[in-house]
Amino acid sequence: MSINGMNCALITLVMLLMVAKDGDCIKCWVCRSDSDPKCADPFDNSTVPITDCNQEKGFNHLKGIRPTMCRKIRQKVNGEWRYFRSCAYLGEPGIAGDERFCLMRTGTYNIFMEYCTCNSKDGCNGAMALKTGLFVMSTFVIALVVRNLNVVNFLL
Repeated sequence: MSINGMNCALITLVMLLMVAKDGDCIKCWVCRSDSDPKCADPFDNSTVPITDCNQEKGFNHLKGIRPTMCRKIRQKVNGEWRYFRSCAYLGEPGIAGDERFCLMRTGTYNIFMEYCTCNSKDGCNGAMALKTGLFVMSTFVIALVVRNLNVVNFLL
C-alpha cells in the first residue's frame, strides 16, 4: 500500500471513530446520601460501584423505556440536605441540552430541589468537572493527522 493509500485509510479510520456512537447504554453512580454519607457532595465514589444502566430492571409504568441518562438530585427538606444519584429514564440533559445547568424548584415548608441530568459520559452524575467536548477532541485529532500528512508529503 502506498503512503497516500495509508494516509487515506488513516483519515477514514479517524473519521469513523469520531462519528461512531457507543450505543444507548450508560454507566451511572447509584446511591443515596441518607444511607451512604459518601454519596453527598463532595462525592466520594470509593465505596460506590458504578452501575451499568442497561442492567437496571426498569419500571412497570414505563414499559419499553430504558435509562439513557444519569441523574443527580439534591434536595433540602427542613434544613437537611439529601443527595440521590441514579440512572434516568426520562427527561432532557441539563437545560436546553446544556449539562452545565440544572433544573431547580422551591416549595413551601422549606423545600428546595435541584435535578441535574446528563448523558455526556459514564459517571457524569458524580462530582461536577470540566468536560472536553467532542468538537475539541476531534479538532485536535484532525490537526495531528493533517500535520503528519504534511510532514510525510514534505519528505516525499
